[in-house]
Amino acid sequence: MKKLLTTTILTVIFLFNLNAFADEGQEIKIEDTHDYLKPLRYVEVLTQPIKRHLRKNKIDLNFFAGLLQGYDNNVNLDPERKKDGFLETSLNTEAVYNYTDDIRLKVENDTANVLYYNEKDASLLDIYNKAGLELDLLNDALTVGMDYALDYLIFPRDEDGTYLSHEVKAFIKHAIVGDFYHKIGYRLLFKNYSHDKTLNGRKERTSKLRHDVRNGIDYEAGMHLLDRAIVKTSLQFYRNKSNYEYHDYYDYWSFKVRPSFILMLNDKLYTSGSFTYQQRTYDGRLSSEDDEHVYDDTYSFNISVLYDITRSFTFALSLSYRENSSNEPLQKYSGTVFTGGLYYSF
Repeated sequence: MKKLLTTTILTVIFLFNLNAFADEGQEIKIEDTHDYLKPLRYVEVLTQPIKRHLRKNKIDLNFFAGLLQGYDNNVNLDPERKKDGFLETSLNTEAVYNYTDDIRLKVENDTANVLYYNEKDASLLDIYNKAGLELDLLNDALTVGMDYALDYLIFPRDEDGTYLSHEVKAFIKHAIVGDFYHKIGYRLLFKNYSHDKTLNGRKERTSKLRHDVRNGIDYEAGMHLLDRAIVKTSLQFYRNKSNYEYHDYYDYWSFKVRPSFILMLNDKLYTSGSFTYQQRTYDGRLSSEDDEHVYDDTYSFNISVLYDITRSFTFALSLSYRENSSNEPLQKYSGTVFTGGLYYSF
């Protein structure tokens, strides 16, 4: 299940970076003149009236679709290191209703499907929905907002990993100067597992389904550099508490830091990357090696190269690596994922 969650996280990170950069860099994309690209442009022409009509009604619409082929050299993130290829498809739709110049209503759907060819237990479907409200204050110097997100993560061949989560978040964003901003927020998440039964203190399976509660603080700072790059750093601190009694197995504190960048190399070619460090310290889980409380130090990075074939079609190559260092031998792992494919956006 760890590997599945890892894949989902990396997918969301990559799509977020691509979405953010497309919004910033779209105005300087250049159309190609090759005849073999005409079918792609016909699709683009069909979507332009839709966006114009919605804009007249104060609605901004952004849509992404991706089709990627990938290879994973450690599907389950364990010593067996099973390797497999996979097909990843994704759809992301975000609509913003500008009620006034300072009040916005947002709705978003992000659906991703990862299908492994041989290690089918690792396949997943993630359906993420979010609705929120934002309000600009003090001549746009401050933005306050609130979000509600519903995430349904389905593992068709691993029912114990399937869960439904509810998350509420409140935040304040401050535009410091120019394109430099920072943002702080609080989030509360409830995660309910569909089939995973808990263990009591005597390691006996109970009839109770596992559920987790997570309280956290987020901080983010970022800026644009010369209209060619976006750099930012995010920090996250949260407490996870579960009803799983046996050794308080899923009770832990977590700290995460993630710097990232997006850089335009020329009018059509750009790259994005990120590095993430996360530390988890468990309350009751003890290491089989030294009887100390288990802690995990997880390192991951993602680097992507993207090329705009046309205004709306982008070819992408991505490399992701993740490694977990722990005082529990069974939790040590590393894995690399390669992906390549096509994105469509309007």
